[in-house]
Amino acid sequence: MADEGSTEREDLIHQLRNAQAEREALKHLLGKAVDRIEDLVESNCEDVDKEKAIKEAKRLRRVTS
Repeated sequence: MADEGSTEREDLIHQLRNAQAEREALKHLLGKAVDRIEDLVESNCEDVDKEKAIKEAKRLRRVTS
């Protein structure tokens, strides 16, 4: 039978793994969003808008690193 400290530790490890999995899923979604931003930038946008979008995409790529 596991003692209370061991159970708490296992619960914390489980919570940590869940948080890590969520973080990875969010990074993946953010990466896909950046890809879409970059695709949209290639469409017929004003140069100023393209520059802003590219700058934001680069910033978001750094966040996912």
